[in-house]
Amino acid sequence: MSKYFPFLAVTTIFSLAVKSLYVKYSIMEQINIAGFLTEISFLTLPILMISFLKGRVSILFLFLLNAIVSILSMTAIMYFDYYHAIFTYQSLREMNQVFTIRDSVFALFRIEYLLLFIDLIAFVLWKDLKRRIDTSNLNVSKKLACFIAVPAALFIALGIMNASNTLSEVNKYDTLGLVGYQFVSAASDLNAKWRDDKIINAETLQKRKVSPTINDIRFHAAGKDKNVIIVQLESVQNFLVDLKIGDCEVTPNLNSFLREAQYFPNFYTQVGKGNTSDAEFITNTSINALGETSMSAAIKWKKVPSLPRMLKHSGYHTATFHANDVKFWSRDALYRSLGFDEFYDKKYFGSDDLISYGVSDELLYKKSIRKLSNYKQAGKKFYAHIIALSSHFPYELPESKKRLTIDLPGKYKDSAVGSYIKSVSYADYAFGTFVESLKKAGLYEDSLIAVYGDHQGLQTENEKDRKLVEELLQKPYHPVLDHLNVPLIVKIPSEADGKIVKTVGGLVDIYPTIANILGLNLKDEVVFGTDLLNSKDNLIGIRFYAPTGTYINQYYAFSPGKTKDTGQKTLLANRSVSPAHTKSINELEQILDLLKLSDDYVRSLK
Repeated sequence: MSKYFPFLAVTTIFSLAVKSLYVKYSIMEQINIAGFLTEISFLTLPILMISFLKGRVSILFLFLLNAIVSILSMTAIMYFDYYHAIFTYQSLREMNQVFTIRDSVFALFRIEYLLLFIDLIAFVLWKDLKRRIDTSNLNVSKKLACFIAVPAALFIALGIMNASNTLSEVNKYDTLGLVGYQFVSAASDLNAKWRDDKIINAETLQKRKVSPTINDIRFHAAGKDKNVIIVQLESVQNFLVDLKIGDCEVTPNLNSFLREAQYFPNFYTQVGKGNTSDAEFITNTSINALGETSMSAAIKWKKVPSLPRMLKHSGYHTATFHANDVKFWSRDALYRSLGFDEFYDKKYFGSDDLISYGVSDELLYKKSIRKLSNYKQAGKKFYAHIIALSSHFPYELPESKKRLTIDLPGKYKDSAVGSYIKSVSYADYAFGTFVESLKKAGLYEDSLIAVYGDHQGLQTENEKDRKLVEELLQKPYHPVLDHLNVPLIVKIPSEADGKIVKTVGGLVDIYPTIANILGLNLKDEVVFGTDLLNSKDNLIGIRFYAPTGTYINQYYAFSPGKTKDTGQKTLLANRSVSPAHTKSINELEQILDLLKLSDDYVRSLK
C-alpha cells in the first residue's frame, strides 16, 4: 500500500469544496466559514476511507462520490429556487414525477449548472492524464491524511451540536452543509419513527389550542343542508386580488364575487412538499402538513377523519375534480383516505384544450358543472372540491388564452411577473365562467361556495422581476406576508352583503369555518384549525416554504433566529422589524407544540 494519499483524492476534496462554496453562496448569498469547514469535513472523511482502497476501485468510488455530490448540488439549487427550502433525501420518493413536471424543471434549469460536472471529465480521462502529469510532488502522506481526520471529526461534532440548537432548516444547512444536512435529517426521521404513538383526541387538542372565540356564534348553520362547492385556485396569491394595473383589474371576477362574500385578506398557505395535494389534504382535514413528506404519501392507506366523511354522515354525496392523472402525487390513495365517494380526473376531463398539467380551467369548470347538475337533478345534496390548474408554474398560456387576460404595459414583457399575472388573470376569467354557469344551473344561490389559493406562485429571481413586484405592492416583497399570502373568499347562502374579515388564518382554518356555516358539530373531531368567522385572535404555523418556527398572529409574523430562543417580528400593520421578546418566544413554543401534536396525530392514524 502506498504511503501517500493519492493526488486524485486531493483534487476531489478541492473540487467538492469549490462546489459546496458555489451551492452555499447560491442559497445563502454569503459564506459561513465554520459551516463551510463542517461541510468539507463531512466530505473529507469518506474520501479518506475510499483512498485506502486499491487502484481502480478507489477511482471508481471517488468518481461515484463526486457525481452524486454534483447531482445533489444542482438539485439543491433548483429545489431552493422553487421551494425556498433545503433539498433532503426524502424528496427522492417523488423522483418518478420529474417527467410529469418536466416543464417546471426546465424552467428552473440554468446552463451554468453544467459547470458542476466539468471535473468529472478528468475521471474519465484519468488514465491518459496520469501519464502526462507528474503527481509525485502533489501527494499527501498517509500520516498527515489520517491526522486531518481528527479535526474533521471535531468539526462534524461541533456542527451537529450547533444544528441541534436551531429550528430553521436553512440555518441547519448553513451549519452542516448539504451532505451533513442529509445525515441529520435521516437521524431525526428515525427518531420520530421510534417514538411511541400517542393518543390524541379532541379534548387533548382543545386544551392546547390558543384561539379564543366570540361568545355569540355568528353564521352558525346559515348554510345548513346547502350544497358545498370549494374551488382551489392554483398558485393564486392575494396581492393580485382587487389590484388594478393601469385602469384594468387583474381579477375582476374574484373582485365581484368577494363583494357578496366573506373575504379573508390575512390568509396564508401552509402547504409542505406536496404543494397542491397538501392544500387539498389540509383543507379537508384541518391537519398541518408534515413539511418534507407529502401528505398523500404520509397518510396512504390510512383512514383520516375529514370534511368529506363528516358530510357523508349528513347525507351528502362527495366528489373531487382534478384534471391531471389521479396517480400524480398518489391522489388515488389520498382521496380514498379522505373518504370521497368518487373522483374525476384526466380520464373524465380528456386531453382537449390543454394548459399546463390538464385541460383548461374553462373546460374543467364546464365538465364539472355537468356532474353537479346531475347531482341536483337526482335530488342529491353534494360536496364538490374542484382543483383548478391552468395558473401552474411556469405560467405559459397559449396565445388563444392570452387574449382573454389583462393587457399589460410593455415593461412586463418577457418577465416572470408578467407571465404570472397573465396566468392568474386567465384563472380569474375561467372562474367567472364558472360562476355564470352555476347561476344558469340554479346552483349559485343554493350553495355554500368557498374559493382559496392553494400556495404561492410568484418567482422573483432577478432584479427586473423584483422591481416590478415592488412597484405593484408599493413596498418590498416580504417572503412570508406577501409570498405566502393567498386569498380565501366564502359566500354564505342567503347573505348578499360582503364583508372583509381581518382575522389571520391559514388552510387549517377552512374546515372548521365551513363546518360552522353548515351547522356541523366538531366537538369530538381532532381539528387543528379555527372558525375564522368566530375568532377574536388566531395563531398559525408555517413550515417548509418558511423555516420551521415561522408563525403569524393578529399583529406580527415571527421568523426564528439561529438559536431556539431568538428571532424577529415583522408587524403586519407597517412591516417594521424588531427582535423577539418573551411573549413571541412563548408563542413560538406553543406553535411548535401544536405542529408536533399534529405530526404525532398523523403517525397515530390507523
